Amino acid sequence: MEDTAHQDRKDQLRAELAEHTMYELLGGEDGIRSIVDRFYGLMDRDEAYAPIRSMHQADLSAIRQGLFEYLSGWLGGPQLFLERKGSPCIASAHAPFHIDAEGARLWVRCMDAAMAEAGVPLRYAEALLPALAGMSNMLRSA
Repeated sequence: MEDTAHQDRKDQLRAELAEHTMYELLGGEDGIRSIVDRFYGLMDRDEAYAPIRSMHQADLSAIRQGLFEYLSGWLGGPQLFLERKGSPCIASAHAPFHIDAEGARLWVRCMDAAMAEAGVPLRYAEALLPALAGMSNMLRSA
């Protein structure tokens, strides 16, 4: 039964993506901001995310805006990051940090929890998490 439900969600998503970008499906600017705000909120208040929180400055406003801008373009919305900073090279931006397998997993787990808190439908989260995991693994330095 679960395999059928999963396939139904994939089919529904495929149909939605034929007419909308993921940015639109997630609620556009408001939806992406909600995910990003919850992501950094979780990182701030849940000790489980302390290893990745420690990689950030005390004031998260700049990184919060940067992730919002990056995700907006990555998900098919306005290319805000590109317009402000040029072509994003997230690997070089993360190079100074020691990111191991656990840090990469924590980042994805935090993003998964943020999407759940933001009310992102399961079919969207299921589609995004493998890509986010691939991205976080690409940034590993250890």
